[in-house]
Amino acid sequence: MSETAERTLEVRRLRKRSRHFLALILLSTAGLTACSNADESTFADKFEASELHFLGSFCEGPYFAVRDGNYILFDGTKYKTLLKNITITAIGPDRLSMSSPVGSGNLVTTYLIKHDDTVAIIESIAREPEPTPEQWATAAGIQFREGIEEAGKMGPLVLCPASTTQKKTEDLHFVANEM
Repeated sequence: MSETAERTLEVRRLRKRSRHFLALILLSTAGLTACSNADESTFADKFEASELHFLGSFCEGPYFAVRDGNYILFDGTKYKTLLKNITITAIGPDRLSMSSPVGSGNLVTTYLIKHDDTVAIIESIAREPEPTPEQWATAAGIQFREGIEEAGKMGPLVLCPASTTQKKTEDLHFVANEM
């Protein structure tokens, strides 16, 4: 036979002040969560509005940027669209996901954002859904993999104000027109 020991535990009721304190903590936590989502949205907006220059270029020269829903490269003389119809989503306090339809799937690039939201580092590049081994073995699959590997080697990018290069380009045209 098993014997069960029963013991009544006294549980103190929360005082009115303790309940208010607990409610205050819960409300402030909810407020922080709301602010965090707003911060992440602002963070994605900042990324979209910036020019992504190579670290050490002092916001001059070639850059990547989001323009009219496309991811572009400006090489100093002309623009080249790299990805069309992109979607940028904050996926945490220091990560962004950039997705673009490619073929029958999406190309998803994840950026790690550092140094007070001023530097973007490519963390990963993947195709969703993942290509089959047969698809990777084709000439297009091999070229695609090489492109992903090359892009993954890219160094850190600095988020610069969009007007930096545009202003310099306008100034150059203005000077050229005066001559």
